[in-house]
Amino acid sequence: MALFQRGEVWYYLFYVSGKRYRGSTKTKNLKQATRVYAHARVRAESGESLKPKRAPVIQDFVPRFLEWVDKAMLEPNTKADYKNGCRLILKSGLLGMRLDQITQDDIEITRFHDSPHSTNCALRTLSRLLGKARDWKLIREVPRIKKAKVYPRDRMVTTKDEKELLTASPHPLRDVLMVMLDCGMRNGEVVRMQWEYINWEATSYFNPKGKTRKARRAIPLSERVIAVLKELRKEEQNEGWVFPSKKSRSGHIELSGLEHMFRKVARRLGIPESLKLYCARHTFGTVAMAETKNPGLVKDVMGHESLTTTMGYLHPDVLQIKQVIDRRNQQKETGQ
Repeated sequence: MALFQRGEVWYYLFYVSGKRYRGSTKTKNLKQATRVYAHARVRAESGESLKPKRAPVIQDFVPRFLEWVDKAMLEPNTKADYKNGCRLILKSGLLGMRLDQITQDDIEITRFHDSPHSTNCALRTLSRLLGKARDWKLIREVPRIKKAKVYPRDRMVTTKDEKELLTASPHPLRDVLMVMLDCGMRNGEVVRMQWEYINWEATSYFNPKGKTRKARRAIPLSERVIAVLKELRKEEQNEGWVFPSKKSRSGHIELSGLEHMFRKVARRLGIPESLKLYCARHTFGTVAMAETKNPGLVKDVMGHESLTTTMGYLHPDVLQIKQVIDRRNQQKETGQ
């Protein structure tokens, strides 16, 4: 018989042109085993080898995946996300593992980045990468990949936090934090600031590109930010990075090191983990909305694509509501 069982698993055994073929169907289901056997027989009769090919290791498969990313009809932001995810994966402990050996446990214990947002970028990329390997018949299944828990970045930087952080933070963290607090720029926009886009007379900065189409915008600079920039400016420098770095490929300081530095300073000061560097931008948006009551203006300055995003910074004045209710209750008691 061509099919036989060993334990509960079905195996096949047959001869083609005097050559013996024997192997496991890797299934306990007879119907599925019959299909595997039939497929194996067709391949053997066509002269193909039935010996399974070894799955490639991550570092060898990533170039093929990135080639697909470049050619695929994906949104530019999605392509950038996958390329950044591949960079994080190649820096992790998974880079030397074969695709079919990666388990859910391997993924859960792998550290991709300190930031949960960057970690999820790597996990999204890994999920798509393994999915393509399955589509290309290099692996049979993809392990379940659970995303990292991301806490909302809506904690405010209090006056006390700001004073302590600016005092304890070294350059360039102190300067980047100040720009975010006073100008509402994204941390990635701040590290990519260039001298040629600063308008000293209008005390504004033009951000040439960013996360959304609306990221191209003019941003007002506060007096203390102007003072810091003038201090950083050497010999009337008119071009190049505001925050340069000789160690990074980009030529400017990188976010990963900056965020790690912020977390280190915050821990030393006893500031909760919920306060991230990005919370400085949220603080600017909340203060700007409360003071101007102008969602359209705040939307333009912060570079939001949608007004709905900006409206998230419109926090209700709880104290004012309390005062209204208390006054109403007092009127009830006095009979007014």
